[in-house]
Amino acid sequence: MIRELVRWAPIEVGREAPFLSLTADDGSWVRLPDFRGKHAVVLLFFRSLDDQQTIRWLTAFDRRRDQLTERDAVVFAVSTHRTERLRAYRAEIGLGFPLLYDPLALAARAFRCSGRVRPDIKPSLVVVAKDGRIAASRRGMGEPGDVLMLLEAPAAPPPPTRAPPAGPERVREIDSKQALAFLAQPDPKYVLVDVRTLGEFASGHSPFARHIPVDEIPHRYHELGQTTRLLFVCQGGGRSAQAAEFLTSIGGSEIYNVLGGMSAWEGERVQAR
Repeated sequence: MIRELVRWAPIEVGREAPFLSLTADDGSWVRLPDFRGKHAVVLLFFRSLDDQQTIRWLTAFDRRRDQLTERDAVVFAVSTHRTERLRAYRAEIGLGFPLLYDPLALAARAFRCSGRVRPDIKPSLVVVAKDGRIAASRRGMGEPGDVLMLLEAPAAPPPPTRAPPAGPERVREIDSKQALAFLAQPDPKYVLVDVRTLGEFASGHSPFARHIPVDEIPHRYHELGQTTRLLFVCQGGGRSAQAAEFLTSIGGSEIYNVLGGMSAWEGERVQAR
């Protein structure tokens, strides 16, 4: 009983896949909806960069990548390690598919591939069909051969539709002009939070910004003194979306993600001294 309170059952086959939008180790932005109707998506959620079993699992899928491509499937592996570490790891073990950075394990939580309490990823395999529904979900390191057999099988009929349960408020997306308008109000109640690394922040940031790296948000968000009217920004919009989703997951409201991040910022920039 106690174990069930801290661990989810795998996500249900046949249901609509949760939204996923993450930064890849090469800096690109991967959004699950972009593959709908075109490709099935195989997601390998993993934790350790030092475990030989994990390396064998990932490389086993890499060896079958051509066969998966023939079946209109793409592979991504998801981890909470930073993009620069994932980039080095992918080169080290010779993977041909991208590794996605899930800094707060929010994507893993949405797919029930993490603990209920701690944001740590549990090794898991999820297959999302072309129609955007979950085709397979299992805890542990599933075999590529099983995935290939699944992709050859006819699609199962969709389950009866049910009204989705009420969830937290959605993150609102704005551009830099809208963000600057919020911050320029005479009695500003909005806080801009830059969630990039210290080096990125030092190289150029908004003078309005408070700096908290994305992976420190769960432990330091209280330093902001509020959980409403928060604007999150990063370099391109991926990490800030994760931070914004985390704040909404703990009850925050009026939470905004600045699209395009500092790459598209049109306001003043200052450098750290």
